[in-house]
Amino acid sequence: MSELLERTFEKGGTYFVSPQLSICPHLGHAFFTRQGGVSKGIFESLNFRYTGGDNENDIAKNYKIAAEAIGGRYEDVVRTCQLHTDTVGVVRAREGGFRQVGAPDGCDALITNVPGVVLAGFYADCQLILLYDEKNHAIGAVHAGWRGVANRILTKTIEKMGKEYGTQPKNIVAAVGPSICRRCFETDDDVKEILFEIYEDQVPDYFYKEGAKWHIDLKMLTYSSLIRLGVLPYNIDVSNRCPCCGDEELYWSHRRTRGNRGVHAGMIMLKP
Repeated sequence: MSELLERTFEKGGTYFVSPQLSICPHLGHAFFTRQGGVSKGIFESLNFRYTGGDNENDIAKNYKIAAEAIGGRYEDVVRTCQLHTDTVGVVRAREGGFRQVGAPDGCDALITNVPGVVLAGFYADCQLILLYDEKNHAIGAVHAGWRGVANRILTKTIEKMGKEYGTQPKNIVAAVGPSICRRCFETDDDVKEILFEIYEDQVPDYFYKEGAKWHIDLKMLTYSSLIRLGVLPYNIDVSNRCPCCGDEELYWSHRRTRGNRGVHAGMIMLKP
């Protein structure tokens, strides 16, 4: 398990890549920060959120910048519709035309084995997990906040990859992007009880109480789930970076800004 590596756009601005995914041939990927785009104001600069009031032309330019940074095209971006569901969408063709899967009911994970398709998911505290099946050449992008962790969306995505592509966990490379740390993820008894009921036998050490509040390590719940599924430890990268307590020049945080923010993207593609 290792930290993500820092990269820079040609015109400036930081993004991150997974060491393990980076050595996979014919694969492009990145976890983007708020730097490197064209949006203005509270959305400065690499914002991917359409629902906050940002200029739509600027958002489209941001998608183009990001897709091209990993070797893809804006026209091949397929994005999630993140509503904290456990729905996994399957992209079966490179149809062309920027599009979203799952609206209006939600689709928080996408998988494909089609070269050229750019899968895009989003984060601003929640986890975004990128997956690559080295043997069968299939990829996935999974959004998992605490509700997604409770719904086991990551497990369901890997199971779906097994049904669609023959994926076995031992052949998966996984990267967990910047997301809220245990210190910042402060919650009440209701969330703790939901998660503890599901994960009690696995990871009781990832829960602790401070005063009246619980602190839960969602990243380690994800890491533990990957290991128990059969993903090999050396094929997993987990970022220790946290948008909530991290550099405000790099990250928006839903908690810190109370929702008054842009959103980051993570993208992954099989190069044609």
